[in-house]
Amino acid sequence: MKVDWKELAIKIGSIRSESPNCESGGNDYARRAFEEILGDEWVKDTVEYAISGRGGQEIAMNCLRLLSSEKGCMYAYEIYKESNSERASEAVWLIKHICNKVSFRWIEEFLNDENVRGWGLEVLDQLLFTEKVTPNDETERLLCIAEKIDDLKNGVNLIRGYLQERK
Repeated sequence: MKVDWKELAIKIGSIRSESPNCESGGNDYARRAFEEILGDEWVKDTVEYAISGRGGQEIAMNCLRLLSSEKGCMYAYEIYKESNSERASEAVWLIKHICNKVSFRWIEEFLNDENVRGWGLEVLDQLLFTEKVTPNDETERLLCIAEKIDDLKNGVNLIRGYLQERK
């Protein structure tokens, strides 16, 4: 496979039209580039396989996690919205493992869904642990929502303890 690196750099925003001689780099750009190279079909197929329960799902999930795939997260969220019960739960489980900051905006919805609220708290935990989001008023608000749910109180205490130690 041949890649037109300049065209790819422009597409992912590493080279901007206002300053074409100045290029940005780093892991976030590399992740986006890999997602573009692999393509939407690969991402969707990998998400589907990762939540399938079949042998090899772990490696599929790990590939999405390595990429911290935003597209993978978005597709898993679509599956969550269109599904119920086990498939929805598996989709949020995958979102937790992919650990892309785009998932932060869905945490309150997950916490309010009895089927996935535990995974919703784990999404928040993973984002905080990996420092993809930083503790702030919004993360505290979400922790307060979770704290009111009996099954999640211990998890909230663990997260708060970890954040306290990190200070």
